[in-house]
Amino acid sequence: MKKHRDAAFFLRYLCSFFLLAIVLITLAQVFSRFVLNSPFIWADELSRFLLVWMVFIGVGAVSFDDRHLAVNLFQEMMSPKVKLISDIIMRGIIIIFLIVVAYTSIDIVVAAHNSSTGALSIPFSFWRVAAPVGAVLMIVFTIIRTINDIKDYRTAETEHS
Repeated sequence: MKKHRDAAFFLRYLCSFFLLAIVLITLAQVFSRFVLNSPFIWADELSRFLLVWMVFIGVGAVSFDDRHLAVNLFQEMMSPKVKLISDIIMRGIIIIFLIVVAYTSIDIVVAAHNSSTGALSIPFSFWRVAAPVGAVLMIVFTIIRTINDIKDYRTAETEHS
């Protein structure tokens, strides 16, 4: 496969930043709880918030890399053309599912906006919107990956002709 520009590099750095923040917040919480005897009431909530966002942002990068769990035993036996066609069909089904997820999540996000978390007073909609954002990122990066695979197939086909 031809090396393509990493369209998900920003997401990787953002996820790395979130993971680092979670670790630092957790360490600060442990220190404040066991050494200072004065735990931060907001640390657990913020760590969970960052974790939720890290996961749903990370799915975009995983979609770009095409690294989601899959059983591709039969695809390994297929010719490159048949494999590409099956990938396109599979990704089309995935995109349709993700569109449904993103669209149906809108009502949940709107309903969750009226209540907020206890410690940080973050509206629950900020938590819930991570799922449709992740779905949209997956759609975008699945499309980019499919376009790259089609280009790679065409390039390989012209090189062998």
